[in-house]
Amino acid sequence: MRQHHICNRRLPLRDAGLLEFASDDPKVCDILDELALQRDREKGGRVWSATYEEPAPLLQLVTALQRRLAPEQYRSLRCRITYDDANDSGSDNGPAACPETDSSAYGEEDGWESVEFLFSRVGNDRISDLILHRRFTSYLQPIVRADGALFGYEFLLRPLPEHPPFRPAELFSIARESGLHSFLDREARNSAIRVAARHVPNGIKKFVNFLPSSLYRPTSFLQETVSAIRSSGMDPADFVFEVVETEELHDIRHLSDIFKAYRGQGIRLAMDDLGEGHATLETMERLQPDYIKLERDMVQGCHASLLKQSLIEKALERASRFGGTVLAEGVDDEKDWRYLRKAGVPLLQGYLFGRPSPVPVPAFVGA
Repeated sequence: MRQHHICNRRLPLRDAGLLEFASDDPKVCDILDELALQRDREKGGRVWSATYEEPAPLLQLVTALQRRLAPEQYRSLRCRITYDDANDSGSDNGPAACPETDSSAYGEEDGWESVEFLFSRVGNDRISDLILHRRFTSYLQPIVRADGALFGYEFLLRPLPEHPPFRPAELFSIARESGLHSFLDREARNSAIRVAARHVPNGIKKFVNFLPSSLYRPTSFLQETVSAIRSSGMDPADFVFEVVETEELHDIRHLSDIFKAYRGQGIRLAMDDLGEGHATLETMERLQPDYIKLERDMVQGCHASLLKQSLIEKALERASRFGGTVLAEGVDDEKDWRYLRKAGVPLLQGYLFGRPSPVPVPAFVGA
């Protein structure tokens, strides 16, 4: 059954589909012809199409169009993306593996949208071009034990040194508007794996962020990730994947399925920013992640705040019910470190121990 993509911040573009364009603007039509797209004569010759079986051709085409078209031409070009669910089932039983992307979520109308939704930018950079050409890398920030001994690193997305700066949170937010966040999330994970293989030995934990809403086929994506880890000579058991989600974590069943699949390969899971937004104690207890990261607003100044101390102690108690390990991030003050160590928080991360860096740096240990 064919389904059309609709604009929705939670719905990622899929890896394979049919991309169609329609326009009555002669200049836009000339550009579509120059890009060697196939004309559909049965539709009056005003519809061009291209199939893609992996993200790269889609990204190449979007980038080329965005480069060739003037902004005033955007509204004269419409596009439609269609998926064949029968060909996208794989081992995850198609989009039903993620209720956010089940068939009912996709458009049953004609599916045509203005092409503008695909033309997202961050600053002067096209998002599709950033992803296609991997114009980013991963920096490492140390995670330490309570005594300051190195435990692992978190891998954080950063622009290449020669590239204009961007804020990762903004980059992902804008990518969502175009449905490109799944492709970005995958390339960010792959970047972390490449950097880890170059710089971090086995036995050191490697924390890597991921967006649950980008994994519409969890088992297939897991196989790709594990294959990349093993082909780089690393052990999946050294990896911890962090749930990073700026939208409501409303699909707990989908997340639970992801956790189960990853744990089956020896990978551990972490829940980021406990205490902020939708990352609540109740969500933590339902998901039972291996690691629970306290968000920085709860941590910073905790040595002088009875309220923050109470929240931290409650998180420690609730995590102990299922054997979760608490990690405090945003530890920039030695007084906070002293309190957290006394309170029994086993893992710490923050500028006090080291800033994100393109190569591992020894974790600083205060007096």
